[in-house]
Amino acid sequence: MSKQYNVIVVGGGPAGSATAIGCASAGKKVLLLEKGQRNRNKPCGGVLPLVAPETIDDIVGESIPKDVRIEPTELGLYYVPPSGRKNSGRVKNYTIHNIERASLDQWLRDLAGDAGVDVKYNSQCIDIQKDNEFKVKIDSSEGITHASAQYLVGADGVRSTVRKHLFPEIETPLMIVGQEHWKATGDFEDCFYGFFKREISISYAYLIPKADSLILGLGAEPHQSPNVSQLLGKFRNWLEREFSFSPTQLLKKETWSIPFGYFAPGEGNALLVGDAAGLCNPLSGEGIRLAVESAEAATTAILTANGESEPARIYAKDIHGLVDMISELNEFVRTVDDEGRERFVKDELLRRI
Repeated sequence: MSKQYNVIVVGGGPAGSATAIGCASAGKKVLLLEKGQRNRNKPCGGVLPLVAPETIDDIVGESIPKDVRIEPTELGLYYVPPSGRKNSGRVKNYTIHNIERASLDQWLRDLAGDAGVDVKYNSQCIDIQKDNEFKVKIDSSEGITHASAQYLVGADGVRSTVRKHLFPEIETPLMIVGQEHWKATGDFEDCFYGFFKREISISYAYLIPKADSLILGLGAEPHQSPNVSQLLGKFRNWLEREFSFSPTQLLKKETWSIPFGYFAPGEGNALLVGDAAGLCNPLSGEGIRLAVESAEAATTAILTANGESEPARIYAKDIHGLVDMISELNEFVRTVDDEGRERFVKDELLRRI
């Protein structure tokens, strides 16, 4: 027996939860499938750019609570060019919000439940059939179940099951992100540090103060040499020389993937949002704000279509500005040399935001 919904959302991260909240708040019957348990860990730097909290507030109707934030709750933005610390500096008038990612995701899923969404944990989409509607086969702690809906939203990350089932022909270039959590000291301010040195990363490397630890990470291409682990070693050595970084205990290592140069909005009544759609900033790794913005556009498209037009076309048109920005950044990241990175940092440090 297949349970009937208006909208099925696969993936309970920010993109999926925000889409589910938007559709349910408009009166749609929504199922949200989350493959993990409550409060599951999601590898992430855990920072939000200046405008993200307002964007999230506008979309879900609630402000990010204090217990989602982590000390130091507000960070400056500090850029380091290839030449190192002597030409580095703090970007003027810019604030970044420091969060605990698992808490943010759970807060959004709880809001979805409060909005009337049927939130299912430990539940994975394992098959999709499409005729007049989408029929989703679900593997969960309840066993194998089925659900049907007119609209399907893939919010299940860069390795999206929904995308693989419905659009297997789409190429999806990836960037591998390696991240380490350290007990360490160093000459750092309360800032998100962005490092731009091609020898260290094709895209970006970063350091984030997080409670009583320091997180450092970087992006690399799959199968490249040196690999992510070796690049992180080079990065630590650079930090030791330039910022007196002195690690004492490795707390945790994480590796995951982010999109690196594709856009897949979906087709017909099937939409892809967030990382599943390829919406991630390759210069900073920013994905949460883009996830909730794509969720808002997907929700609007579903509600506007009202069964009479294809929401994927409405959605793709609505977010073309985000897509153009990401496309330009991908081109910049893949082609810019260290001389260009030096100019980029210099210009950013001179610019008033």
